[in-house]
Amino acid sequence: MPYFLKLGLSRIQYVLHLGLFSLAWSIAGAFIIACTHQISKFLSKLLDVKEIFIIHPILLIDTAHPFMLTLALDFVLLLFCLISGLLLNVVFYRLGTIGGYSFIGILVLIPIVIVIFEWYIPLWEVLSEASIIAILGGLLIIIALIYSVITGALRKASAIPA
Repeated sequence: MPYFLKLGLSRIQYVLHLGLFSLAWSIAGAFIIACTHQISKFLSKLLDVKEIFIIHPILLIDTAHPFMLTLALDFVLLLFCLISGLLLNVVFYRLGTIGGYSFIGILVLIPIVIVIFEWYIPLWEVLSEASIIAILGGLLIIIALIYSVITGALRKASAIPA
């Protein structure tokens, strides 16, 4: 960010361009992954190979995995990973090394607390009963919230990292 601020880009423009880049990269990556899936399915049917099995998160939802569903799920998952990585970058930028590693420590505690209080069974039941549209919509809402936190955190950010 300091480099782009020296070039004359405002903080809001910087965040906007990061968001647009994340969207474009997620669409391109999802398209490549979905096409690779389709090509591997086509080749395995063409060559009558039964041993090829590609592990993909879509198999948790639908075993038939149509092209558009694979594309949508990959897009949302890639966008979530990119925006989460951007959030981690902003936390390290704003709070320094100690704040960034503390944030990572808090994120590591979340699955531990879920296991200790045995919240994983009800969580799995809720996710297994939900439709794919509800899951993707929920993830998109979480992405929008994380992006708004990033925008707010960088609005008054110093040009010199902490």
